[in-house]
Amino acid sequence: MSISKKVRQLVYDKCGGHCAYCGKEIAYKDMQVDHIIPLLRNFPDWQIEMGGWTRGTDDIDNLLPSCRSCNFRKGTCDLEDFRKQVKAQCETLCKTFQGKMSLAYGLIVKVDKPIVFYFEKLNNQKEE
Repeated sequence: MSISKKVRQLVYDKCGGHCAYCGKEIAYKDMQVDHIIPLLRNFPDWQIEMGGWTRGTDDIDNLLPSCRSCNFRKGTCDLEDFRKQVKAQCETLCKTFQGKMSLAYGLIVKVDKPIVFYFEKLNNQKEE
């Protein structure tokens, strides 16, 4: 199902023109609409039941603005699996030759901190 222009604008406005995940500013034309709970379009119902998953909807409460990189990386993950993937990227990078060299020269620094998505930071600010 395609998402109407009206709904796309509402989704875009949720984070003030920023990606809901990384916080990068995105132009309306470049925004991708992400489903917080994935639609799992390519999964048959029996597989969803066996996996104990939930199929998302196109309801506005299940939609967030996303940059292309975050939407591609999140794919069919739920929020917690995506959070784990983002956190694991640093470990993966640091195992590569480029990552090891960058660490050795102080170009990057490993920091162990929780992954908090941009939309979560916005929600926390609203609650304060």
